[in-house]
Amino acid sequence: MHKRFVWIALAALLFLGSAALIFYYFWGNGYLKPTKKAAPAPTYSEFTYPSIDESAVQTMIVTDPSAEPSAAETEEQYQCPVNFEELQAVNPDIIGWIYMSSPEISYPILRSPTDDTQYLYHDAVGEYQKEGSLFVEHTYNSDDFSDLCTVIYGHRMSDGSMFGTMQATVSEEGYFDEDRFVVIFTPNETKIYQIFATIPSDNKHILYYNDFNNADVYAQFVDSVYSRTGLDVRLVEKAKPTYGDRILILSSCLWGDRTSRFLVLAKEI
Repeated sequence: MHKRFVWIALAALLFLGSAALIFYYFWGNGYLKPTKKAAPAPTYSEFTYPSIDESAVQTMIVTDPSAEPSAAETEEQYQCPVNFEELQAVNPDIIGWIYMSSPEISYPILRSPTDDTQYLYHDAVGEYQKEGSLFVEHTYNSDDFSDLCTVIYGHRMSDGSMFGTMQATVSEEGYFDEDRFVVIFTPNETKIYQIFATIPSDNKHILYYNDFNNADVYAQFVDSVYSRTGLDVRLVEKAKPTYGDRILILSSCLWGDRTSRFLVLAKEI
């Protein structure tokens, strides 16, 4: 009788342990979101997502970095499709806007001047949201994308929001059959970045462990990226950056392993 009780207790513990692991997996990967859906961005009373013309964006993309702008282009006043005056009146922490056509990403970029974790779980108007915002850390990055390496963080949400579809899209067969770009709008200029690599990575803090102002460290980091092989690793040799090129890194959780990261790396052209 005693042995039978022990076996029943062990079976119960194994069952509860298995149930807990299954729950943690689904919760950790975002499948157990509340049934009540968060209101879509356009319903924010004071916040309007801009309408960005894809054809206009394409005309901004210069595939020859050595090409000099014409006199007319140099004198032309900067026209930004994002009304930063309006957005920053709602939240002055909005420092830019990221746009990609594939995957479809169009979101404000936030930077808290005091708390690097603020936008992990707060939206662009400062309200608590599980999906948070796309953001940079004030400890490591300026607010004008002038650093040699800028890292934008975002959750990989199962509903596709934020960086939710990024890994799946850039890993598709044939994705890099054409040049791919990330567009960053700022109040003063539009920055175009060409994607040069996509890689799974550990969760070490890139900017803490790498001083990109050091030419040797910069080169070692780039070489380490181009030495990678394996699933979901994509490298564009012709776009390999050299010291002085500004690098943009989009960082989200790796699919199936929230303790690791998936990185999309691009260089400003």
